[in-house]
Amino acid sequence: MFNLISKQQPQADQETLTVAGMPLPCHLVRSRRKSLAVHVRHDRIEVRAPLRIARREILQFLSRHQAWVCRKHQEKVQRAAEHLSLADGSEILYKARSLTVRWQPASQSGVMVGASELIIRGPDLTPEKVTVILKGWLQAQAKAWLPARTRALAEHLGVGARLTDVVFRKTKSKWGHCTAQGRIQYNWLIMLAPDGVIDYMICHEVCHLLHMNHSPAYWQAVARVCPDYKRYVGWLKRHEHRLWF
Repeated sequence: MFNLISKQQPQADQETLTVAGMPLPCHLVRSRRKSLAVHVRHDRIEVRAPLRIARREILQFLSRHQAWVCRKHQEKVQRAAEHLSLADGSEILYKARSLTVRWQPASQSGVMVGASELIIRGPDLTPEKVTVILKGWLQAQAKAWLPARTRALAEHLGVGARLTDVVFRKTKSKWGHCTAQGRIQYNWLIMLAPDGVIDYMICHEVCHLLHMNHSPAYWQAVARVCPDYKRYVGWLKRHEHRLWF
């Protein structure tokens, strides 16, 4: 059951809700959308609402969907506990293949991908050093792959002039983002995903240069470029928790 906790003073756009006995931040985002939507994370709930809808209606909406929210929250908590480990001998999902992580002492740092192993090399390896090495390797791949393909697709769609920059940032919940100023941001962890999923993510963000929303016209533009996009969306939903470290 959802209960507001009145002991805490909420921010202008945040309440605290009790879900399955656990207090969770509930972040409210108002925009010119026409309907209510709720997105459940392992550590918070995001409610997207029309600008002028009453708070009472938002709480009624959450109450009607409380069983679904509770179920999704439990799933997210379980998946968060399964986040990628980089310990020697652990498993990592890379390009839809489950590979064994191997630490290999070496004078020079680097990453090698074998048939069944992902080998992380470097001197005096520790969990922290392994994380830094893999992060640098993935960031280098992202910088070599994503900007050129993003610009090529933007030119193909006739919106090359609207694309102002391509940047990279590891965020908590987003794989990509496009601003109204034409700046596209990618989470470099997407480089662990299959190439088709990466290309879908590029398509998703570039199509926002055509439509800064998720309207039917936007999804039609996505489908024209990436007819199988629903398959890639499904892959991300099923496996994204295994791409985080």
